[in-house]
Amino acid sequence: MHFSAQLILSSVVKILIALCVIAVICLIDPSYVTAYININYEIVIIYVFSALTLLYCIVSIVMYFIMSRKEGGVGTNQSIAEVIFSLAQVMAWLIVLGIAGTISQRTIIESGEAFGWIGALSGVIVGCFLLIAGVFILNVINEKILSKERLTRYSEKSGYAPGQSY
Repeated sequence: MHFSAQLILSSVVKILIALCVIAVICLIDPSYVTAYININYEIVIIYVFSALTLLYCIVSIVMYFIMSRKEGGVGTNQSIAEVIFSLAQVMAWLIVLGIAGTISQRTIIESGEAFGWIGALSGVIVGCFLLIAGVFILNVINEKILSKERLTRYSEKSGYAPGQSY
C-alpha cells in the first residue's frame, strides 16, 4: 500500500480533530443543558456539529485507507471533496465558537470557564480544518494548474499552449 504525504498528514490532523471534538463533548455539562431552556438549542447545535465532525473524520480516514490501496495517489475529485467538506466544517465550528463565546459571556459565574474552553477548542478545530483544506488546495494547484506535463501535453497536439497569447 502506498500512502501519500497528504493523506498521512490529513489523517493525523483528523485524529487530533476527533480528540478535540471528544473534549468539547465532555466539557458540555448535562445539568447545564437541562437547566437553561433559552440556550438549549445552542447546545443541540454544538452536539449536532460535533457528531457530524466525528462522522466525517472517521469516514474520511477509512476512505483514505481504501484509496491508498491504489497506487495513483490523491485524485483531483478527492482533493476537491476534501476542500469542500473541510471548509464546511470550518463554517460549522465558527458557529460553535460564536455560541461558546456568547454563552461564556452570559453565564460567566456558572459555566463560563467551560464554554471558554469549548471556544478555544473550536478555534483549534477551525485551524486544523484550514490546514487540511490548504493541503488539498495546494495539491490541486500543483497537479492541475502548475503542472508542466499539462502545459506540454496541450501544446503539442493542437498548437495551443496555455499561458501564451496568440
